[in-house]
Amino acid sequence: METSITTEHKHWYMYSDAIRYFLYVPEKLRIVMNQNDYDVADVDDYYMRKLKFLQDHHFFDKDEVCFQIEYTEDLVKQNMACLRQLLIEVTDKCNLKCKYCGYGEFYSNYDRRETRNQTFDNVKVLIDYLANLWRSDYNISHNNTVTIGFYGGEPLLNMKLIRETITYVEGLHIANLKFDYNMTTNAMLLDRCMDYLVEKDFTLLISLDGDEYQSGYRVDKHGKSSFARVAGNIQKLKDTYPEFFEKNVRFNAVLHDRNSVEECYKSIYGLFGKKPRVSELNTSGIIPERVEEFVRMFNDKTESFKTALTHDPDIKDDFEMEDDASLAYHFMIMNYGGNRYSDYVDLFDSDRNGKYVPTGTCRPFERKLFLTVNGKILPCERIGQECAIARLSDGKLYLDCSAVAKYYSSLYKKIIKSCVHCNLKKSCGQCLFLLKEKNGQLICPGIETDAKLRENFSAFLTYAENNPGDYERLLSSIIVA
Repeated sequence: METSITTEHKHWYMYSDAIRYFLYVPEKLRIVMNQNDYDVADVDDYYMRKLKFLQDHHFFDKDEVCFQIEYTEDLVKQNMACLRQLLIEVTDKCNLKCKYCGYGEFYSNYDRRETRNQTFDNVKVLIDYLANLWRSDYNISHNNTVTIGFYGGEPLLNMKLIRETITYVEGLHIANLKFDYNMTTNAMLLDRCMDYLVEKDFTLLISLDGDEYQSGYRVDKHGKSSFARVAGNIQKLKDTYPEFFEKNVRFNAVLHDRNSVEECYKSIYGLFGKKPRVSELNTSGIIPERVEEFVRMFNDKTESFKTALTHDPDIKDDFEMEDDASLAYHFMIMNYGGNRYSDYVDLFDSDRNGKYVPTGTCRPFERKLFLTVNGKILPCERIGQECAIARLSDGKLYLDCSAVAKYYSSLYKKIIKSCVHCNLKKSCGQCLFLLKEKNGQLICPGIETDAKLRENFSAFLTYAENNPGDYERLLSSIIVA
């Protein structure tokens, strides 16, 4: 890639792929770099020496990327031994029938919902398997906290399993291992269960799209609005346990054609004093016959945020810099700034830094393990359930770590040809499980060419010039979960 980049303010920069560094280019250095276009008298000796210094110190070298495409059984076991999140679908029952639900009428990439509850026998078998790894030499973490997330359906419909699971894990008494708990809930049963949730210090993510009109797609089985009951339960929690509410409760608003980023924020903050996270409708697994209707309901978050900024520029700060421009800026800092390390080992292990796993797909069970109500085991709750890589059935666990490793290696081999020619090879965020396959190869729609990368660099540096205070604020406020 050509190293020169120009911002909207006509300032010039260079980027070094080898040392991952941006360098401002004053006019005299540009003259030296393009001597054929200038009179010899215009060439400054200082910048001649500076250019030679950069060349001698490999500023213009192309960094060679070494891909790690072979995954091993031991790495899979090590990932589970250091697991961060265990996600349990406790039921597929729900007391609402939200029109846009990911298990609803628009989607086809999930198992049939049969109003089933998860069994404690299955959960216990899985936890016992993990506990053996947590106690083994595969566990190289120290003072690790495993977050157990309870999913549905509506998880509060199976509080019995939630209580049994927590009682069991808290009785394991594994050295240097702690547990905490979270839940995504529609809050319909919150008034009945809140004492226990507070006792166990749950982190709650409450689904609410704004006021009654904006939450109009969140209806019960009879098509009636759930808003009054949900808002009443939330207010009761806030009044009864104000400290817990302040510290442990967050909101997620789904964007659609009945609301906007601005309306979600103003409604939820006005009702409960909380700034919601705003998410788009899931675009994966749409039934072909329902695409047209889905498109009518879909509301683009980026465009909605831009509209909100035209009405109120300060809303960017209200969302704690979660707008797309700020997140893109943070992405560039973290992946192209060079002076960033994932952990202390990265700081000292240069060989480790040079090895990259293709794409942004999480290594198997490195971050999450998701158990569905039907006993399927997936590496994440955000992918289709056809992507199961293990299963639980009748109290027996069918999990072959060697087979999982081979499966991931085969996926990497199906995409590696695209990765080699992509400028995002060191910082890709693409999940393999969301790609389609053609002729034995996975097709990536986001390959970044040299021209596209220069365009992104220009946008990044223009943002930095326009928002000089955001660098420190972004690094101190954004957490990648």
